[in-house]
Amino acid sequence: MSLKEGIRINKFLSQCGFSSRRQAEELIKNKKVIINNKFAILGQKIYEKDVVLVNQKQIEIKHEKKYYLINKPKKTLCTLKDNFNRQIITDLIDDDDYLFPVGRLDYNTTGVLLITNDGELAHKLTHPSFNIKRVYRARLDQSLSKKEILFLNSDKVIVNEKKSKQIIEQIDKKSYLVTLWEGSYHHVKKIFEQVNKKVYDLKRVEFAGLNCEKMPVGSYRSLKIHEIKLLKKLVEI
Repeated sequence: MSLKEGIRINKFLSQCGFSSRRQAEELIKNKKVIINNKFAILGQKIYEKDVVLVNQKQIEIKHEKKYYLINKPKKTLCTLKDNFNRQIITDLIDDDDYLFPVGRLDYNTTGVLLITNDGELAHKLTHPSFNIKRVYRARLDQSLSKKEILFLNSDKVIVNEKKSKQIIEQIDKKSYLVTLWEGSYHHVKKIFEQVNKKVYDLKRVEFAGLNCEKMPVGSYRSLKIHEIKLLKKLVEI
C-alpha cells in the first residue's frame, strides 16, 4: 500500500482488512472515522503521516514491504546520503519509497546486496546470532602458502578483537573464496592482513542463499516469493 500520493479512506480501511468499502462509507457517514482529530468525509484521501481512528481505535498504516536484490557496482556507498555527492546504493533503484541496504559493502566492494524496507528482517539477517552465510571472492596481491591457508582456516584468527571463523578456498593463483557467518567492518581485508596480504579486489558472491551471478553490475530485481520465504525461514520470522 503506497500512501505517498494518497488513498481514499474507504479503500484504505478495506485494504487494512478492517471493513468492506461499503461498510467504511457507513462508518464515515456515522462519524465513526476520525483523521487527524477531525471527522472523515466521504472521498477523503489519507497520506503517510495521517492518524486514523475508527471507533476511537487507531488503525495502523501498513506499508507495502519491498525486497530488491542488487549487484552492487564499485564507487557506490551503502548509505542513504553523502555529503560529497557520491553515488549511493538507492540511486540505482527506481523506487521512491524509503529503502535501505541490509548490512554494508565497502565503497569499492561489489556483488550481492539486499535492499528493503522490512526492518525486522534486515535486523535479524545482520545479527550474529543467526549465523547468516556470506561468501566473498577476494583477489590478493600475493598467493597464500599452504601454511597460511591452514592458519586462516584455524580457530586462531582474531578480527576486531574476536575470534573469526572462516573457510578459505583457493580458486586461482591469487584468488580465494572466503565463507563467513558474521560480517564486521573490513572483515575480509582484516583476515588477510593476518598473513600480510592485501586485498586488491573484493566481490560478495552469496548472501543468505542469494546470488547475482547472472545479473549485470549495477542492475537489480525484485526478490521472488520463494526467496522472501527462505530469508524469513532463516531468521525464524
